Amino acid sequence: MMVVHTISRLLLVLLVMSVCSVEEVHSSSLCQSPGFPQWNFDQSHIFPKDRPLARPEDGKALPDGRLVVADERYGLVLIEGDSSHRPFGRFAEAGYVHMPPDPAGGVQAVFLEHDSGHLLVGDIYSGKIYRVDTRTEETRLIYDHPFGVNSVYRDRNGTIWFTQSTNNSEDRGKEDLWAAVNLPVPTGAVFKLPGSGDEFSEKAEEVVTNLYFANGIMFDRTETYLYLSESMMDRVLRFRVDVETGSVSDREVYQNVYVPDNLAIDRDNNLWIVSFVGNKVMVVDNICHTVHTGFQATSISHSAFMEEWVSRSHLGQPRNEALTQEAFNPLPHFLTGLFFSPHFDTVYFTGLGNAILKYAMPKGP
Repeated sequence: MMVVHTISRLLLVLLVMSVCSVEEVHSSSLCQSPGFPQWNFDQSHIFPKDRPLARPEDGKALPDGRLVVADERYGLVLIEGDSSHRPFGRFAEAGYVHMPPDPAGGVQAVFLEHDSGHLLVGDIYSGKIYRVDTRTEETRLIYDHPFGVNSVYRDRNGTIWFTQSTNNSEDRGKEDLWAAVNLPVPTGAVFKLPGSGDEFSEKAEEVVTNLYFANGIMFDRTETYLYLSESMMDRVLRFRVDVETGSVSDREVYQNVYVPDNLAIDRDNNLWIVSFVGNKVMVVDNICHTVHTGFQATSISHSAFMEEWVSRSHLGQPRNEALTQEAFNPLPHFLTGLFFSPHFDTVYFTGLGNAILKYAMPKGP
């Protein structure tokens, strides 16, 4: 029995390594991928150094280079070029409240509209979507969804697309959200909310249903494809979209990644995928469709966590007990997202902790 147990554990470790491998090639040798960065974690990349943030799960860079990140206390925090910081937006005036444990604010999604004049901000506990003027900081509640809003995108025609991870209503937003992580249920969905300028429809339309924890949503640079993280199925889905009509079709599994979270598209239309439990960021080459590890943070305790997480997932056992303080070591906390500077010369990794990570992108040839 000891030999069988040892072999089983070895096979499980090999499975974890294979899914989270540095590079997973899906194309022929005739297609040559460009070089992608391969960063490891060290403390020097923590930003800002004084760790002033509270659960900065997402963020965006403004055209002038200043950063705006989610912060559960205030809604958003602005980080200046000299690393000074302050609350951004007037969320309290728009009804945002953070008085944990009840109610706890759950600002999470941050999206910069294409004209760079407004930010969309979603609350994963209350389902509210706010719109913030980047110049005046005027903050307006534009939609109140019955369940939590995880990730938001607005296309060039004005339609807002957002994910609902599960049926977590405002009165049980946090509890029901984590219950859907613990034992997955197919209550996730993608919605679209038609709009034009400052005006939006009164009700969003459900366009993708029966998802196991819908998470990050992103469009490619041509807005031809919609990418979607289905976290509890360990996969990123891809759909063909028509932003003129709002139609969604041709569903396919694009990549398999352990608990994919937020997504981003770089200047070359490559898809970046954050693995929440993997302490990793993966990059999918847009041309060759090869998968590369752009960032990883390893430790003995994290490897042990991954083994337990995979085991519980395969056996259908509750998973939240595995989410201990040692699980994300050596990171400040679990990774959730990323965003780029305006000229794509810097990338920032976001998460559940009190700071983000900052890395310089490699210079072109």
